[in-house]
Amino acid sequence: MAWLGSFRGRCTSRMFCGLLLSLVCCRFCTAGAQTAPQAPDFTKTPYPRIAMLWASIRGDNSLEAMARHDLIMAGFGQFGLKLDREPKGLADGYTPESVAVARDRVARLRKLNPDAVILGDLPFYEYPDDWLPEDHEWWLRKDGKRQQFWPGTHRMDWGNEQYRRHVVSQTAALKEIGVDGVFYDNLRNEPQPWVAFLKAVREAVGDDFLILVNAGYAVGEYDFAAPYLNGFMYESGWSHNRTQWDDCIRKMQRTQTLLRQPTISLIERFEETRDHAGWPGDAKRGQKPPADPAAMRWSLCYALTIGDFYYLFSDNTSHRHDWQPQYDVKIGPPLGPGEQVSSHVWKRRYEKAKVVVNLPGAPGPYVLELGQLTKDALTGETATKFTIPPGDGRILLHD
Repeated sequence: MAWLGSFRGRCTSRMFCGLLLSLVCCRFCTAGAQTAPQAPDFTKTPYPRIAMLWASIRGDNSLEAMARHDLIMAGFGQFGLKLDREPKGLADGYTPESVAVARDRVARLRKLNPDAVILGDLPFYEYPDDWLPEDHEWWLRKDGKRQQFWPGTHRMDWGNEQYRRHVVSQTAALKEIGVDGVFYDNLRNEPQPWVAFLKAVREAVGDDFLILVNAGYAVGEYDFAAPYLNGFMYESGWSHNRTQWDDCIRKMQRTQTLLRQPTISLIERFEETRDHAGWPGDAKRGQKPPADPAAMRWSLCYALTIGDFYYLFSDNTSHRHDWQPQYDVKIGPPLGPGEQVSSHVWKRRYEKAKVVVNLPGAPGPYVLELGQLTKDALTGETATKFTIPPGDGRILLHD
């Protein structure tokens, strides 16, 4: 979703977090960039693969906490980058001093986790109000008025070719700090400008630079962009109150076949599903929501069974999250595609486990009989028979 992304926290909490991270991580900074290790081979990373979207582990903004994730997506401030022009909306790149800092931080992340995917968020859909003069031609206007979605920002005119070229230049500058790719928040159903933009990006950064975009809740609607991308991020709304799954899964699986290799799509599920949770003005913003372990279990198992996805279980639009101990139980690569057992039940075999999910809306529990004592990595239960209620899942370990 639009401001449920690029500046959602950078304009408010994310800008603060970027500054805070700069302070926390200043002990890592050096006068010059270090030589990055060998390029990562994240295609061999075992599952589950856990993602970070802007916010790191709740209460820990250190590089070490960031590096625990298999996909690290951070804002430019979190890398230590500073835009090289005023007003900031006109900047095509970053100051040389901040580029050196960012290269060093990327190198240190790689040393901590050599096979992590590291992406930089590039804000483009909306800018903070002070980034351009109010009368600038790049603002999106309707009846002469700038259009707002996220508080404190206004949307940009994506139909303006000059503005799109500006974002292409920013993408090329981001590549220079050594990240693996870029994240674009808020893809929209605008095939002509998006295809033109993505073609220009590929010409500027090449085929190996990874591109991840936020599809929000729109499953299957942006396949026109897929041939230029490595992945889609599906934000929590894709699953809200859903009780029928065949069409959703079919569309997600088809989209995966259209993407460039390697694919880095990810599925995120929020603990809180109330409207505008985590937005500025939310009385509960920043508070840890009530635990919903079943939602974590079924959504993780969903991501593991229907395809090859990274995963994040976060509080709400702030994307803050806890590190679940289950994430450390690595089950290796999948041994084949997922199999549909019934309208709501999917299963998939991995090198070290069988993953089973009984999706929300199922008519009843799914009973799985096993021939030997087996441990569920998600609940710690050991049994020969597992009864999985609707809206739940199991990761059943084997030697």
